[in-house]
Amino acid sequence: MKMSKPELTKQLIAQTLKKLMVSIPLDKISVQDIVKACGLNRKTFYYHFQDKQDLVCWIFDTEFAALTDLNNDNSVFDELVEHLYNNRDFYVVALSSEVQNNLNEHFFKIIYDSNMMKIKEVLGTRKLAQDEINLIADFFSNAIVGSITQWAKDGMRSFPYQYSAKLYPITEECIKFIIERYIEK
Repeated sequence: MKMSKPELTKQLIAQTLKKLMVSIPLDKISVQDIVKACGLNRKTFYYHFQDKQDLVCWIFDTEFAALTDLNNDNSVFDELVEHLYNNRDFYVVALSSEVQNNLNEHFFKIIYDSNMMKIKEVLGTRKLAQDEINLIADFFSNAIVGSITQWAKDGMRSFPYQYSAKLYPITEECIKFIIERYIEK
């Protein structure tokens, strides 16, 4: 399938950022550095992306969307961790960034949606107040994103299956336990 010119431009900008990140920390790379390295102007960058973090999130979304099949039995979490690990040179730097609107915030939405699906699956036909459901999803989403971020800051030294094999089952069991406790009340 042939890519449109805007898509090719976005790909060029993304590839340039990744190349720069090999030798320069993400927080030290400016939009000017990116456009200079790929031979574009700032207007072109801002036509496609709001800022550098928007570009980082676009890279993740583009790569992850190509991998994710939400209709299969693999959890989004397993696929996410494996993707991060397979591209750890980029994601260790991206997730260690302390700038506003960073990738961690972007991951929260993905994990939150996955947790909401798990909560609804555990609930089945039983009912729980929406604010209680939201609280459970918020709590575990923050815990998972925090764990992923710490794993990245530690250099993603453990293999993804070792990491997800421990963290996700704990989360799933805790969600089940908490829902059972809320419903018993």
